[in-house]
Amino acid sequence: NIYCFTPKGDVIELPRGATPIDFAYKIHTRVGETMTGAIVNNAIVPLNYELQNNDIVRIITNKNATPSMEWINIVKATTTRNKIRNFFSKNEKEVYIERGKYALEKELRKKKYSISDFFSDENLKLIKDEFKLDGVDDVYLSIGNGKMSALSIINSIYKEQDTPAPKVVKVTSKNMD
Repeated sequence: NIYCFTPKGDVIELPRGATPIDFAYKIHTRVGETMTGAIVNNAIVPLNYELQNNDIVRIITNKNATPSMEWINIVKATTTRNKIRNFFSKNEKEVYIERGKYALEKELRKKKYSISDFFSDENLKLIKDEFKLDGVDDVYLSIGNGKMSALSIINSIYKEQDTPAPKVVKVTSKNMD
């Protein structure tokens, strides 16, 4: 392992071969996610720079910056790599949820069903039992990532209203002769 320092003198322990990205994530995930550059021993260095023992590292951040997928191949620490992967899977999930919400609402409007009626507590319980989806976001996610269609979920809720009630035949002693 190597030991680097923050500008204030705090010691940060990192694996040999670590980069400024590893350093930033070791300070805090948010610092890593918003980093745009690094200054090591008063000199700007590339993000793939290999840190040395006793380096003084200052991380440059921008609140609007986000990690790059290429960082996964640059970083040395497994924990850093996992944090970067988590960032991307979380963002993907949000995109899928939005996509699913749009698709379901469009389908409900087409069939003239109310969105709030569709997500009644009773219907959410039916969806949970039938599809093992826990909550509105899970429903959106499953539609958005293509695991199920909006139509199949809608049909599972409104199937009772689509099929006519069975005709009841009275059984009397006359029919039994």
